[in-house]
Amino acid sequence: MSLRNIELLAPAGDFACFQAALSAGADAVYLGGEQFGARAYAGNFSSEEIRTALHTAHLFGRKIYLTVNTLVKENEFEQLIPFITPLYQDGLDGVIVQDLGVLACLRQEFPDLALHASTQMTITGYYGAEFLKKLGVCRVVPARELSLDEIKTIKEKSQLEIECFIHGAMCYAYSGQCLFSSILGGRSGNRGRCAGPCRLPYAKERGREQYPLSLKDMYTLPILPKLIAAGIDSFKIEGRMKSPEYVAGVTAVYRKYLDAYLAHPEREYWIHPKDEQFIKHLYIRSDTCSGYYQQHHHKDMVTLTEPGYSGNAQEVLKEIQEKYIANKLRMPITGYAVIRAGSPALLTFSAEAVSVTVTGETVCPAQNKPLSQEDIRQKLGKLGDTCFTLTDLTVDTDGASFMAVKTLNELRRMAALALEQKILAPNMRTVSEQVISKRVSNTAIRHETQESICHSKLCVLVTTEEQLLAASAFAKIHRIYVEADLLIEKQIALLPDKEFILVLPHIFRKRSYQYLSLYEKLLSDSRLLGVMIRNIEELEWIQEIGYTGEIYSDYTIYAWNQAALDSLENHLEGITLPLELNKRELDFLSPAGSTCFVLYGYIPLMYSANCIRNTLDRCIKDAKSANNRYHLTDRYHNDITVVQNCIHCYNILYNTVPLSLHGQLERIQKKNYPILRLDFSVENSVQTRAVIEYYLNSCKEFPFQEFTNGHYKRGVE
Repeated sequence: MSLRNIELLAPAGDFACFQAALSAGADAVYLGGEQFGARAYAGNFSSEEIRTALHTAHLFGRKIYLTVNTLVKENEFEQLIPFITPLYQDGLDGVIVQDLGVLACLRQEFPDLALHASTQMTITGYYGAEFLKKLGVCRVVPARELSLDEIKTIKEKSQLEIECFIHGAMCYAYSGQCLFSSILGGRSGNRGRCAGPCRLPYAKERGREQYPLSLKDMYTLPILPKLIAAGIDSFKIEGRMKSPEYVAGVTAVYRKYLDAYLAHPEREYWIHPKDEQFIKHLYIRSDTCSGYYQQHHHKDMVTLTEPGYSGNAQEVLKEIQEKYIANKLRMPITGYAVIRAGSPALLTFSAEAVSVTVTGETVCPAQNKPLSQEDIRQKLGKLGDTCFTLTDLTVDTDGASFMAVKTLNELRRMAALALEQKILAPNMRTVSEQVISKRVSNTAIRHETQESICHSKLCVLVTTEEQLLAASAFAKIHRIYVEADLLIEKQIALLPDKEFILVLPHIFRKRSYQYLSLYEKLLSDSRLLGVMIRNIEELEWIQEIGYTGEIYSDYTIYAWNQAALDSLENHLEGITLPLELNKRELDFLSPAGSTCFVLYGYIPLMYSANCIRNTLDRCIKDAKSANNRYHLTDRYHNDITVVQNCIHCYNILYNTVPLSLHGQLERIQKKNYPILRLDFSVENSVQTRAVIEYYLNSCKEFPFQEFTNGHYKRGVE
């Protein structure tokens, strides 16, 4: 990677932030429109504002990336192409995408549009990057939890562009793998509406309230050379909810040090204390850390005390406003005017290698006072409503000419517009009328054809040995999904009269590669019918080893629309339907193969790299199923069970009550889903047996007094 090809990427929640980013030296800006963006509560841009921003950015040789990084419901999908089309025509430089259906649609309809995989896709290794590369992605924004070594490996093996966050607020959970806000209040992080429950207080077992889920803000200025050495192509500043002063200030400081290092990488790199204080006076959440780049997790990354903001120093804000916000960014141009009586007026504007000449009305002989060179310069130099500033104007006049002020102004406007259009021309694209008028939706057709009849199987997923033994005792349970780590830890005899599916880990990183040979050996066991994957890292690995058994996906690989289903069904025997869609939204989908629907289970609220037990107590390093539980209490004294997976070093926070759709069972059974699944995670053997017996109609009373219908009835915004 050339050191001089590194991009500084700034956020913009509104047009003022966009202008601030350009003025402060951003190479590119990422922003969201009024649809499909993962910051629903930012100011966001109208389509007309995005087009204006595109023109402005391209005039100055900068780029704009549009965030189309939410999961899209089927009934919204038809708006995608009309939304993107005019922006694509105006030269949109790239889109940041989470939804696999959106990715497939954009690749098909807009082949010249750069596709970037959002950090919401939870790319944790080169397997996932390679999978997305095959789908047309040219840039990956990997999970923020990755180390510099992991990022370097992704870059070297995939050769994709790598975009990483370098500054700003950090989520506690792996982005895209958090349902905390969604389950608690219906505000989904996958829809840009996170309510931030990780910033609230929680108490450990018999302990006082603290803020164990609130990470300090990321600040990487001191380690920029290490980020560059890791192969990162684009340095991304977080902050689409922040002010223009924040955007300009942070961008300017990182611009200064990035340029200084790239100009003289051989020199000692150090940060002036004044600049460090400057940036820390800009909307910092309590304190800072360098993120996960140099550590897997650590209690020093967590605020623990109330995560308020330190505020902004007024003198810092004033300096930023005066330097970057008060003055509009302008491009210097030169001009050449010919104003001679009896001939058409000519005006040439030039900017670097681009030049245009326009012809105006025929110049009249002066009756009284002729136009002087100074008069002409004054009138033609008024470019205040454009992005240009005239630094030099040569005037060729005969000293006996006259033109009305209105005519000179029109000549100037024509030249400025022509120059702008010529500069922008290389970015403009054309699309066919077929694309312009296209709506991507076949919902009605799918509804009519969704009449296939099948008999649902009741299956279970287990994570502990006692759950496995309890489930195996039921003759009517033919299929059991077994966590792979359980079979690695223990020598368990799988019964020959059952179908077993091996379930791979929720998070699959470089640390997990040491177990690949064990997983491959397990998959060769004839008692295992197939494998269930939780992320696209595992999907690519499974395909690379040439696995010939059945492959299924869990609900953590999202399929919210038919396009996403179609994309996944090219690789899978069946998918698990998502947890955030309601019953009507699920009805819009027509999945093929062995579709799985989850009836029961404690919903994982989030998966995290940071370890809550390590933060509040100490690391136990090798927790087995007997002692891998920890508990937090929320403000309402509800118990949140935290399970540590010490094999792969991640935490799972589970909801306080289980999902159970036994009250909706009659309607669900009419949908003829091939697989109805009961998921067991924190239950003991007694609870496991009781739930299975209830769903097999062996007993009449549901074993838990409290439960939730999840999103089956309400859905998310």
